[in-house]
Amino acid sequence: MPVDISAWKRRYKPERFLTRLAYRVGAELVSPPAAIGTRRVLLDTTVYIHEASGRLPEDAALLLDGALRFHCSLCIAEIIAGLSHLHPKSAKFTDAWAHFQRLFSGIPASRTLTPDIEILVQAGMISGALARTQNYAANHRRALFNDAAIYLTASRLGLPLLTANRNDFDIIQQAAGHGSFIHYTVV
Repeated sequence: MPVDISAWKRRYKPERFLTRLAYRVGAELVSPPAAIGTRRVLLDTTVYIHEASGRLPEDAALLLDGALRFHCSLCIAEIIAGLSHLHPKSAKFTDAWAHFQRLFSGIPASRTLTPDIEILVQAGMISGALARTQNYAANHRRALFNDAAIYLTASRLGLPLLTANRNDFDIIQQAAGHGSFIHYTVV
């Protein structure tokens, strides 16, 4: 299927990003206590990791208790990449695989979202412009692309994204000009 990148270039105007974006202060961003009562939320990869390790803050857990959880195939893939990196003979490998196997097998297909070509093109445009202005290293550029695709997937459906990755999603939101995220802090 043909992809008209000129339409997305007109919308996001990557040429307008010539200087580094500043991270906004905490009061300008949404944290879990302010978002209690949110009915639907897309989980970022950080949520799975912090929940599995017992480090998900209580306010984020409370938010999740009352919300319908949506999942992104990119986040699941990031978890699988991390699991596959573990040494296969370690106890952590076996325990982590068992945990995520149980978790992922219980996710309804109707709540698993996958970015399409339009979202991936937009994510490429946003992440490329941001990587340039923020002067990111190559490994951070790849992660920023995934984060932009996850963010735009949530945004398309009007879902806030729950994450501990405040900085990347702050500048992605500024560049996209739409969507929302809820950030929590791990102590």
